[in-house]
Amino acid sequence: STSVCVIKVRLTMLEKGLDYEGRFVDLRRGGQFDPAYLRLNPGAVVPTLVHDGNVLTESSVIQHYLDDVCPSPPLMPDEPLARYRVRRFMKTVDDPIHPACGVLTQGISFRKDFPDPEKIEARMARIPDPRRRERQRSVLAMGLSSPFVADAARDFDSFLREMEEALADGPFLGGSAYSLADAAATPYVNRLEMLGIRGVWSASCPRVMDWYDRVRARPSFEAGVARHFTEDDADRMRPADAAGRVAEILEP
Repeated sequence: STSVCVIKVRLTMLEKGLDYEGRFVDLRRGGQFDPAYLRLNPGAVVPTLVHDGNVLTESSVIQHYLDDVCPSPPLMPDEPLARYRVRRFMKTVDDPIHPACGVLTQGISFRKDFPDPEKIEARMARIPDPRRRERQRSVLAMGLSSPFVADAARDFDSFLREMEEALADGPFLGGSAYSLADAAATPYVNRLEMLGIRGVWSASCPRVMDWYDRVRARPSFEAGVARHFTEDDADRMRPADAAGRVAEILEP
């Protein structure tokens, strides 16, 4: 329901007016490790798109695929430099922002689900990627004191400042029109909102705050983000008071 990678793809489909049938994978209860799901996605991540009998993974690649198979309305600009900017933002979203988002979410909100070392290790044993496993182990054990949290906050700071600069040239990340980059970035800025730390950047990134208001006002946001956010999600995401700690990390 709240997966940033799933939201990227949902927003892309909704902006293109595509019909789809969603299947809920309960990440909180380990649905991504179900053998039937692993046969589709051995990496144990979401989303997975099945289209015309083909199994497609990796959310950014799926976004480009959807723009190829359904070219109207286009979500890539025509001008080469603008296309470069869209691709550049999408690459940054994939790395380092996606791992950074996971670190901040675990350190601020999800850590409470793992109150003892045994639960942490049981979770770690199911994660196939060793780098992802070590990040999660550190953050679940140490919370906001983990060195990964400081790195994640700084990665987000750089990303938002890049967005701030790009938005001087137009209302969206690719220029005058909504693009794949806007769909890709939206769930990550929204996650900062859910974690109670978006305000850390209010003064330094006012264009980003205005951009977020614009994308949040689009029908795709209501259908692709807000409608899927349940009371259980709200309770789980209810943030600790982390804004002060994040601001402290970012102090020069």
